[in-house]
Amino acid sequence: MSRDGYATLGTLLTPEEAGMAQGLLETAGVEAVLEDQALSAVDPLVRLAIGGTKLLVRAEDADRARALLDETGVLRPASARPAEEVEIPEAEWSAPPPEPPPEETGAFDWSGPRVLFVLAVFAATAYALLDEARRHRWMPWGP
Repeated sequence: MSRDGYATLGTLLTPEEAGMAQGLLETAGVEAVLEDQALSAVDPLVRLAIGGTKLLVRAEDADRARALLDETGVLRPASARPAEEVEIPEAEWSAPPPEPPPEETGAFDWSGPRVLFVLAVFAATAYALLDEARRHRWMPWGP
């Protein structure tokens, strides 16, 4: 693509961000083109080396496009955007931290009804295997 007649509005690090900015401009009727989008999508290290994806618009639409992007804050870094003040109630930040959950060892608890259940399953499985072996005469000691 020839850059004649196009102005670079900015560089966005990820092709996804650039695609959203392009969609925003095209929705407003401004033709936008992305440069180095495919190369930025292939390898994050290459993306850093080439500086990300460039957002280009026609030179005659540059002022309008820049106004649209400034209005939405797309090209401004997060540090330049006005911060929203958040009120955190004192009860939340002054409360003591919650008690940590009891440490779990992950070992099987061999007490109570669980043991009976495990033994019953083991006995039923052993009986079924032995019965099958007896019926098919797999046991050397006879039927």
